[in-house]
Amino acid sequence: MTFDARKAQKAPASGQQNALFALITLVVVCGAFFAVLSLPHKAAGHDSSRLTQVSALETSMPDLPGEAAESYFIALGRVDPKAQEDLSRKIARAGKRDDEALTQLIMAHAEKVLRDYADELGQADTKHFDTLLDMTRTRLRQAARKRSRWCNAARYADLADMEFRQPADFELAMAEFKAPLKDYSFDVMAGLMIAIEDARVHPVQRGTLTRADEAALQGVVMSLMADPDVLPLMVSLRAGDDAKKTLNGVNVCNLGATAVTAAKTLPQETKGRLLAEAARQFRDNGTSAFRTGVGF
Repeated sequence: MTFDARKAQKAPASGQQNALFALITLVVVCGAFFAVLSLPHKAAGHDSSRLTQVSALETSMPDLPGEAAESYFIALGRVDPKAQEDLSRKIARAGKRDDEALTQLIMAHAEKVLRDYADELGQADTKHFDTLLDMTRTRLRQAARKRSRWCNAARYADLADMEFRQPADFELAMAEFKAPLKDYSFDVMAGLMIAIEDARVHPVQRGTLTRADEAALQGVVMSLMADPDVLPLMVSLRAGDDAKKTLNGVNVCNLGATAVTAAKTLPQETKGRLLAEAARQFRDNGTSAFRTGVGF
């Protein structure tokens, strides 16, 4: 069992909340760009190791929305075979559904699984967190190079205008917006299952957030806000300038990659304690913990 060194003083409860909110802020900055993360990348194709895993399944593979979902299903079975069987039954009972509805069903089930194993996730090696950050940054950079239309920040301003004026068009646009998230979401979930599986063998015991962690997070957020590509946007939007005009041509994929790079500069010990704190919050409150932080 590995113990991380905690040289800084323990942060007070308010400091822990502030540090977690800083983490959430950073995630939200990246989150605006997640719709482009599933641009075509190297396909799994007929990967022999994956086919071997499929053939070794103790339960039959249900009808899933793509290979990324199948990879998650396999990883889930290694962590909790009973949860895997439960998911299979839920999919069978749901009958024929489109990919979006099926993805929603699987993700609702995945939230419960993650809450059940949040303690183990909080003990995972930070290398798994870094792997997810690297994957995110790579896909954002690929999207920027390919000039995905979702990289244009003005599209998000369009959505904001459309929500109340043209609700039907807004729903269609949101469906298009969410579609590319599917594979990325399943890739993240598979990565989290791998982290939980590894934590069972190599758990890392961590304490609560420290003042040093809070300072490191605030420093990362401030450096991101001072970035030459970000600062003018912040100033312009705060001044009340027209959002669509200000955002037009701004490549949010590049900004997202910058945010991920900023997150990667955090000390590993800080990342570990943040992971543990986020896992505890998720265990106790589910996704509402993070929605509340964002709303604040």
